[in-house]
Amino acid sequence: MHILPIGSRQIAFVQYDDQASQMIVQYHTGLTTSYRDILPADYAKIVASANRYDSLLRLTEARLSESRALLPPLT
Repeated sequence: MHILPIGSRQIAFVQYDDQASQMIVQYHTGLTTSYRDILPADYAKIVASANRYDSLLRLTEARLSESRALLPPLT
């Protein structure tokens, strides 16, 4: 399990479990969000980024867009 501080007012840190390919985002409010099927290369981009917060948001927003695309349309 890897723990990475984000340096943000909203997000305290990110945990990454490379065995489970799972990323957990811990917010300063106490809220925790989990993302599955995160590739090691995606996590490595966050680690190497000069702005980890922006890199994390790009990844999580892409995941939300993918999830929404799979939902059936509302009628």
